Amino acid sequence: MVSKSKVASAGAVAAVLLGTGFAVQPAARAEVPPVSAVVLSQGVTSAPFKIKANGDRKVLYRKAVVQPGASTGWHYHLGEEIAVINSGTFTRIEGSDCSVREYGPGESLVEPVGPDTVHMGVNNGTEPVELYVVDIIPKNATAPTVAAPDPGCGPAGRRAGHGGE
Repeated sequence: MVSKSKVASAGAVAAVLLGTGFAVQPAARAEVPPVSAVVLSQGVTSAPFKIKANGDRKVLYRKAVVQPGASTGWHYHLGEEIAVINSGTFTRIEGSDCSVREYGPGESLVEPVGPDTVHMGVNNGTEPVELYVVDIIPKNATAPTVAAPDPGCGPAGRRAGHGGE
């Protein structure tokens, strides 16, 4: 059994310690900068481009993921699009000549606008392709792209008489 004097002594020590600053103090708050920014991804492109705006535009900022073996399907863009490949290898097939180009992490691509610019993106790799995309589209557009029929390239990007190179 603990004697009353030991309990009283412990209580007195606790009171002294609490009174001298040994009490649990709230953690110091980290300084929050008034403005901050985080680079999510970055890439380089040599493609020339202009952003044309006739009337109000809607700006979409998206993270797109293309799983291994998947494709975007044949489509064209209603407005300007700039994409940065963050991870994986993205294969772009141009519908006009069935040419194929691969883009890897740190590369950017600028998509052309309009129904005469049909193309498709494919992930032929074993890991997901992650892209960060900015679309600048007409205000009333419900999506940045419009599905289009295969221009004759097929899923591998080769048309009869074209090597796909």
